[in-house]
Amino acid sequence: MTDVTEQLLEVRIAVASAQEADSIAQVLVHERLAACVQQLPGMRSTYRWQGRVETATEILVTAKTSTAHFAGLAQRVRELHSYDVPEITAIQLGPVDETYAAWWRAALRPDDGMPQSHVETERKFTLPEGRPAPDAMEWPGVDAVGEAQHHHLQATYFDTTDVRLGRRGITLRRRTGGTDEGWHLKLPRDEDSRVEQWLPLGALGDGEVVPRGFAGQLTEVLAGEQLQPVCEVETRRVEREVSGRGVVLASVCEDYVWTRNLIDSSLDQAWREMEVELSHGGMDFLERVTAHLRECGVAQASISSKLRAAMGSLLRTDAVEQGVS
Repeated sequence: MTDVTEQLLEVRIAVASAQEADSIAQVLVHERLAACVQQLPGMRSTYRWQGRVETATEILVTAKTSTAHFAGLAQRVRELHSYDVPEITAIQLGPVDETYAAWWRAALRPDDGMPQSHVETERKFTLPEGRPAPDAMEWPGVDAVGEAQHHHLQATYFDTTDVRLGRRGITLRRRTGGTDEGWHLKLPRDEDSRVEQWLPLGALGDGEVVPRGFAGQLTEVLAGEQLQPVCEVETRRVEREVSGRGVVLASVCEDYVWTRNLIDSSLDQAWREMEVELSHGGMDFLERVTAHLRECGVAQASISSKLRAAMGSLLRTDAVEQGVS
């Protein structure tokens, strides 16, 4: 065993729920800020907060990282964490088995074209034309609404001529505008969630139609068929964060959408919708918001995907509906 641990750290992070622990773990590992993230449930914490002694049951998250990655990891945890002042403390480890240390360091090195990934949980709602969206301050559990952020999004969606990605609930697009412009690959997970992978706009190599970091994952589905642009979507978006008791629960987007179908122009259309994407709110919050909106006359969209709405009859009606936007 050789002491090669000079830059290897184990970071402790206390979180409030298993969902939050999973979300932070997925992001840190996928973004190569941590080689491994472990979760230990059932930790009891007693601490002083705002002049009072508090006790809570938390989950202890430990992340294997290095001194070179600590600052980025800490910043990302602060962005994702529901606490105002999250615990982010590190200890230097040693000695460590040299084989394990070599794997650890390799897991933190970025691969060329390595996508970033996270789990996205959201629902879409149909907004009637000419009616304002329901006031989010009246939503259950919400006591603060952030300032509006305006975005102009322009996306090109890629698929085969028989839209075999769309039929399987897979979305591949290149989008400009907004805070996450770039290439996006969305893979179905469950009814309201999907795994979203991201690559920068510059990830496209010479002679590539889509980045190889995405195309390589789709080889089996494509079965030799070529990807090409199938739809263009323009969105005018107003985005706000909604919070409750100091925790950001969700991001709410009011969208005006225009689509141009590149296979069948008769399917071009426009509509208005609202997206509610969870941040630190749980599924119980999303269910309560859905029920509240229904009482306000705003129904959950029957088609939970901009692409599926835009492609219309080109997607077989017997295909399994998977919500990907």
